[in-house]
Amino acid sequence: MKVLVTGATEGFGLLLTKKLSTNPQIKQIIALKSSETDYSSNDDANGKLEFATAKNLRPRALEDVFKKNPDIDVVVHLAYSDKPQKNENGKLIHETNVFGTMRLLDLCDKYGVKKFVYKSPSSIYGANPDNPVLIKEDFPLRGNRTYQALRDKIEADVLCQMHIREGKDPKIVIFRFCGILGENIRSPLNTLFSQPFIPTIFGFDPMFQVIHEDDVVEAMMLSILDREVYGIFNAAGKYTQPVSDVIRRLGRIPLPISSLALDLLYKPYFMLKREHTFPFDINFWKYPFAVDTSKAKEILGFKAKIL
Repeated sequence: MKVLVTGATEGFGLLLTKKLSTNPQIKQIIALKSSETDYSSNDDANGKLEFATAKNLRPRALEDVFKKNPDIDVVVHLAYSDKPQKNENGKLIHETNVFGTMRLLDLCDKYGVKKFVYKSPSSIYGANPDNPVLIKEDFPLRGNRTYQALRDKIEADVLCQMHIREGKDPKIVIFRFCGILGENIRSPLNTLFSQPFIPTIFGFDPMFQVIHEDDVVEAMMLSILDREVYGIFNAAGKYTQPVSDVIRRLGRIPLPISSLALDLLYKPYFMLKREHTFPFDINFWKYPFAVDTSKAKEILGFKAKIL
């Protein structure tokens, strides 16, 4: 099996290419990177890894990769941009996140790719007071569109949904993962959990889920190796608990404060950190958005092992 991984030189891309390289069913990995100088620490990868470059997933560069590798079986789309460059207004980010996804889907059609796997966040459902206790995959995407990062994720997710066709290739798999924690993750949630004390909202304690980065990779591996599986899958960790219990279980201390105080605290905190272009949405500490993971368990056989 030949697998192309976008965003292969950072975060999940590194973890996934490493995992792929140890599986005997995987014969070759095309690691798509954004620049000629962008290399991962998995350079050898048991001799299976080959690098290709397509900055911002631009059309000509992407097409060249597929022309040189017309026998790709699976594309795993992890490339995602949320950091505007200097003097850049966000159009380039949209180009990568949305138009890049659309180009990849079209090229998968054109070159006979058998499967396309996309990683999406469960935050696209939105944290709203009228959410069900557990959200299923057919629930509307009502995520907070204030920040481009989530707007683009919603749009890209919908694009992938539009390409799901029963009995036809490429078979589309969309994973909607809950909050991901781990050493290789750069996200507002992961930044919060790197602190010993975590401010929450007084009077609110909604159900919450987290998942470890290694379990995320394991779920993606299951979808890659199963040639027939397709569709949308919610995925979360072992537990669905009140926010305060999740915080304590992970060895942190919750500090309930007023909603206004938390909002005033979080926005400058995340902007000053300069690791993120958007703050943690305090609605996630306020309203439910836990997901129903029964479909992933029944069809993929996925069950989180770590968190």
